[in-house]
Amino acid sequence: MKREFAINILILLVLGLLIKAFYLLGIDRQMQLKLGTESYGIYFQLLNFTLLFQFINDFGIQNYTNRYVSQNRKTIHLEYKDFAGVKIILSIIYGLCILLFAFVLPLEAERVPILMHLAFNQVLVSGIFFFRSSISGLGFDKTDSFISILDRILLIALGSFLLWHTAFSNYIGIQSFIWIQTISLSLTLVTAVLFVAKKQLNISIKWLKYSEVKKILLACLPFAGIYLFSSLYNKIDVFLIGRIMEKGEHESGIYAASMRLFEASSMISLAFGSLLLAMFSVLYNDQNKLSDLFKMSMNLLVSLTLSIVLVSCFYSSEIMNLLYHQSDLYWSTTFSLCMLAFIPASLNYIYGALFQAIHKENKLLFYYFIAFLISIGANLFMISHWGVLGAAFITIVTHSCLFLAQVWYIERNTNIRLESKFWLKIISFIILSTLLVYGIKLFELNWSVKAILSGLIVLFLAFVFRFINVREFIAQKNQSK
Repeated sequence: MKREFAINILILLVLGLLIKAFYLLGIDRQMQLKLGTESYGIYFQLLNFTLLFQFINDFGIQNYTNRYVSQNRKTIHLEYKDFAGVKIILSIIYGLCILLFAFVLPLEAERVPILMHLAFNQVLVSGIFFFRSSISGLGFDKTDSFISILDRILLIALGSFLLWHTAFSNYIGIQSFIWIQTISLSLTLVTAVLFVAKKQLNISIKWLKYSEVKKILLACLPFAGIYLFSSLYNKIDVFLIGRIMEKGEHESGIYAASMRLFEASSMISLAFGSLLLAMFSVLYNDQNKLSDLFKMSMNLLVSLTLSIVLVSCFYSSEIMNLLYHQSDLYWSTTFSLCMLAFIPASLNYIYGALFQAIHKENKLLFYYFIAFLISIGANLFMISHWGVLGAAFITIVTHSCLFLAQVWYIERNTNIRLESKFWLKIISFIILSTLLVYGIKLFELNWSVKAILSGLIVLFLAFVFRFINVREFIAQKNQSK
């Protein structure tokens, strides 16, 4: 199982870094530069508004399906139509809720079509994630990896034409940007549906029974709550920035720019979480193997996360200037704080997958609810006084509190324990990596060269500390022959 994880996470990392990061830092960033900070801020606010209601669209069925399919592969073809039917119903309810709130809130009339178009795209996104959870649960991890980046490949192709082909230069705008997303997502969803149908998993609401719908929704409730409070504590800051600050749309654009590398990097963490949920679920009854896989994934993700964060923080001003032609302290400090939050946020994906795989989703729901209360309460105060800097700082606090709560529960209530020397090793790795990256920054070299050297030295230390263990991988490979 550890060998399977190592192979598939390598595929996901390569694809994620090359494809998804290129989209966010290339196409999406270029769109912000073309549209302007304020116009992109409008788009970013509306997008985050649709994400606040995404829990209705998902309702936890993605993660529940992933776990259920992983643990019931032999019989899932008899029950799958119920899961698919419930997913279709949830997406319809989600669309109606967005439409309702668009009229209830004081939203400008010209923004309603944009909001509904973005909501439709979220239905497509949720559909892709649902069918990917089924594909992953069935054990087709390579297919899942391909589908996970297919929409971004298509979006890069279409976005490149829109941005750089002279025939389309007059059509660049928020609506055209959303339309190329719709085309890419639609083609990806069709691909996922065809693969699932090929595996004899029925997709229909024709014979859906109320009792089955009720059963699935009740089982999904904790997962839905997790999704809801996760979305709220991650996205409420953008909503509050737009409402509280005098130049809310402009400030939202700055925050979006600062969070872009965070979101690009999160593709790696999300890949870990999605892959591990299925694998942890399969190993549910084998605590030893589950613990080994958990430690291996923690070591690997800490290594990758720290290399990204240290480079981002030590060269924040240069990165902001390179990406957005903005080098003032306000932009770079906001960016640094956002990236520091990536350390606990990244590890939360692994702990979240573990909690759900071992059927502790109710406890996880409680922690996410507390994280939401911390986020909304602290952001109301911090944004009023310190703007986006305050929001970025609270992002660190919220993710850290959630991480520590999960560590505390796992250590006290399960057999999956990370001994003191494990944490001491991680702390030593972080301190030594930080000192070495600081030392490299003092060299008289081009900043980009120093940034690359910094990332490489952290990864080299990961091999020295055996966080990335080649011998273990080779041993697992030999045992599987």
